[in-house]
Amino acid sequence: MLRQMVRTHEFVVAGCVLVLSIVVGLINPAYFTLGNLFDLLRNATTYGILAVGVLVVLISGEVDVSFPAIAAASSYIAVKILIASGFQGPAPVVYTLAMPFGFAFGLLNATLISRFRLPALIVTLGTAGMIYGFVLFFIGNLVLYNLPSGLVKYGEASLITVEDAAAGTSALHPSVLLLFGAAAAVAILLKYTMAGRGVFALGGNREAAVRSGFNIRLIEYGIYCLAGVLAAIAGVTQVALFRNANPAALMGAELEVIAAVVLGGASITGGRGTVTGALLGLSLITILKSSLVLVGIPSEWQKVAIGCVLLIGITVPVIRLRRQQRVAASDGI
Repeated sequence: MLRQMVRTHEFVVAGCVLVLSIVVGLINPAYFTLGNLFDLLRNATTYGILAVGVLVVLISGEVDVSFPAIAAASSYIAVKILIASGFQGPAPVVYTLAMPFGFAFGLLNATLISRFRLPALIVTLGTAGMIYGFVLFFIGNLVLYNLPSGLVKYGEASLITVEDAAAGTSALHPSVLLLFGAAAAVAILLKYTMAGRGVFALGGNREAAVRSGFNIRLIEYGIYCLAGVLAAIAGVTQVALFRNANPAALMGAELEVIAAVVLGGASITGGRGTVTGALLGLSLITILKSSLVLVGIPSEWQKVAIGCVLLIGITVPVIRLRRQQRVAASDGI
């Protein structure tokens, strides 16, 4: 059992996270503080919720790049409506209002992809542009700072507060509970439900999934609607953490999120991936970004580093698979 665990992709990524943390901590001891841990969790929350939705899409064998647009549009429309109505109530109302918009955008993706059998990457590239353009032209193009008071209080809330002599006061934001809740729900869905088995079957072999009796169209609709709802939740979380609603927020986030999920072991061709791996991949990306700042490397190099990580995350599993296939073929001979 231990040998099998060591051979898993998740174990390798966890080892990389540990090694990187030790190296950064040795260079800058401020890394090993509760305040820095809370900051890392805060920075990872929005992308983590997005990553959980992206994971389901990747396991199904497709690639979705519209989730940043869905997150920004759903949250911006919800906040705009509530500001216009004079709402000053609690933050859960904002989430509740944003999620149907995320569901609707996900339903649009699902309809185009499943009903007309169009490539998901092309469809979601198109819908992302449509969504951004629609919001900017019809809803508004100004950043909103006069958020409902309930959402402002939620953005300032904390689960735990610590005092640090160097960094001052640091707090663990309650939004991490949303991340853990979303991750747990998707993990249960994928591992213990027939719908989750259908997602893996769809990504592994579509024809075999059809012959096994899975309702492929229903599964595809569920995948993209779930990704849309999770994107809406991530969008409102982003608004609360940054205390403003930006119609173009998260633009370009698809690179980091997809890189994190692929790095965590999800196959870009489908049929493989775990929530644990996705979160570990996200942890590695988040630590990598923060470590560049801590060790004094300019932030402009972040995209370069993430691009390199994405290439490595795609290349290494392919090399390992080919090596295993060669070993299996030689054993067969």
